[in-house]
Amino acid sequence: MTFTIRTGLVMAAISLMGASALAQTAAATSPAAAWPPRQTTIVIGFGAGSAADLLVRIIAEGLQRNTGTTFIVENKPGAGGNVSVDAVVKGPADGSVVLAAIFAPIIINPLTMNVNYDPFKDLQPLTIMGTTPSVLVSSKKRGFKTVDQLRDAIRREPGRLTFSSVGVGTIGHLSMEMLADQVGSKMIHVPFRSTPDSLNAVTQGEVDVATVALGTVESQIHSGDVLPLAITSAKRWPSLPNVPTVIEAGIPDMPVDAWNALFLPASVPQPIVQRFYQEVKKVINEPDSEKRIMNTFYRPSGMPPQQFGELLRKEVDVWKPILAKLDLMKK
Repeated sequence: MTFTIRTGLVMAAISLMGASALAQTAAATSPAAAWPPRQTTIVIGFGAGSAADLLVRIIAEGLQRNTGTTFIVENKPGAGGNVSVDAVVKGPADGSVVLAAIFAPIIINPLTMNVNYDPFKDLQPLTIMGTTPSVLVSSKKRGFKTVDQLRDAIRREPGRLTFSSVGVGTIGHLSMEMLADQVGSKMIHVPFRSTPDSLNAVTQGEVDVATVALGTVESQIHSGDVLPLAITSAKRWPSLPNVPTVIEAGIPDMPVDAWNALFLPASVPQPIVQRFYQEVKKVINEPDSEKRIMNTFYRPSGMPPQQFGELLRKEVDVWKPILAKLDLMKK
């Protein structure tokens, strides 16, 4: 009897050891355990040195520090961000290639031009790293000080007021078209090749108003070269405490913060997506990272993948009617 009991205990112990070994083997071979690979490339569709590029590099540095593996940032500008998306959509399913993208190549470009990808089929959202607002500004020559003054002028002078942007279909163009449409009137769009050129047109009084990225226009606001009317954000920005949000100014439907986000190829398994997300969120929540992100004029986010995916579909629903009204939808 004693021998039988001992034999049972030994067999039980062996069984437990076997189960433990199997569990450890399964954990070691799971997709999440295999991430991160020895090297991960973050492909971005904008040039080095921009605020969007700096944000990506802050995240990459944190990921490399925390995981002990290499993260490389590769700049692939071109075709409004489409080149960078093309480089990622057919990437490997191990999380070794990730896309950092902004609004245009994910929302606008697939609606307005023939692209080689479907962002909702070929990519899956990982998270928003940060959001950055724009500021609706007036030239000193026009002298608008409030959104109400601007709206009144749009109504009084249909088709006469001018606004600048960096091109057709950009957020600066579409947001102003949305404002004019809400007023029930029209404005004249004057596109430029770069943000500095677009802003300079406002400071020189060549155009009346513009919606310009905060990081580009903040110094001109402080110097008095342009007059701020509202900031396209859900809450006021620390360095511009007296500038109301678009909600406070009475235009709640105007777009809020522009996002800079990470996407993975659709083939990447969910365990890797979730592990990757948790590591990015960890970096974003670090006090030093938060400070550095704010210094690039971005507000840290870390939105979960599912919530981000829902946001993307809502944005498509918002912009489709505007693009159709402007006859910008691809044929």
